[in-house]
Amino acid sequence: MKQFIIKTLLLLPWCLLAAYLINVTIYVAEPFERVRSPAFMGVYVGTVVVMMVYVGMINKAYNAVVADKKPKDREAEVKLLANYLLFAVIPPIVIHRVLLQVGVVIATQGSVGFGDILTNTRYWKEDFAFLLLPLFATALFFYYCPQYRLFAKKKTQIFAAPPKAPMGTWREYSLPNMLLEQLRKVLDPTVYLEDGKLRLYDVVFILYENNSYFAILTDGQKRLLPRFEPKLLGQWLLGSWFVQLNNNVRINMLYVQYPVKDHRNLILDETVAGTLFGPDSPHSPELCSGGRHGAQNVKNFIDSIPELEEGGWNLRIVRV
Repeated sequence: MKQFIIKTLLLLPWCLLAAYLINVTIYVAEPFERVRSPAFMGVYVGTVVVMMVYVGMINKAYNAVVADKKPKDREAEVKLLANYLLFAVIPPIVIHRVLLQVGVVIATQGSVGFGDILTNTRYWKEDFAFLLLPLFATALFFYYCPQYRLFAKKKTQIFAAPPKAPMGTWREYSLPNMLLEQLRKVLDPTVYLEDGKLRLYDVVFILYENNSYFAILTDGQKRLLPRFEPKLLGQWLLGSWFVQLNNNVRINMLYVQYPVKDHRNLILDETVAGTLFGPDSPHSPELCSGGRHGAQNVKNFIDSIPELEEGGWNLRIVRV
């Protein structure tokens, strides 16, 4: 609830500005005539309220259309964005147009009806763009900065002591990628901060560069870990999943392809590799390579699979 209130207060100035633009429209350069109207303040406050409602609707559209999706290529991402914008923007436009027409009908005491709700060319030419712009801007903001959404999609919890079935099967075959597939069915793939923390599920690599530690995430982001120390891995419930390949790289073995054929050169899960090692990515597959000590660490991890923890991937413990 605290996070919701804080995010609402952060988005309120945007709603105030958007409501102002929606009401002054083409007179934005010289708004005094409209602002001085006796009815302006009441209409303005009402528009702020409905704009907050529109923000909530766009938030729900993101959760429904985007939150569970992870496009595999550029074409899929463009289609996803187009579908999201369609479902995020069209409903508020329809609702707003109906509300405006109701207001006109009331103000004119019925002399103007609903017949011109679509054919009123003056509205579509002069006023519509000033509604469309804030709606598109809000939708794009949530798409590229999902951590600022008012509310995230409700996620299924995975607890530290899950039932033995069906989770136990991946242990029997020593195939953690089976666990990964099960987790993908119940966890939100969207990477975002909550209280300044990430999930271990979001982290693929931990790097040591220039006397600092960084996390490379499943969506390709590289985030500074200002408070990370290697000893923290021993305190984390799932810390043993992060295997040191060399002095600078630790890999989350959840995202490795199994069975492992070459302990010195691991192969990353195809979905994550497509994101991290794509043609436009700064990351290299060399991150998956280690030396003799790294290979031994990988062997030790595989030998320890029967004792590994498997719950708690949704817990936010990685502070950035």
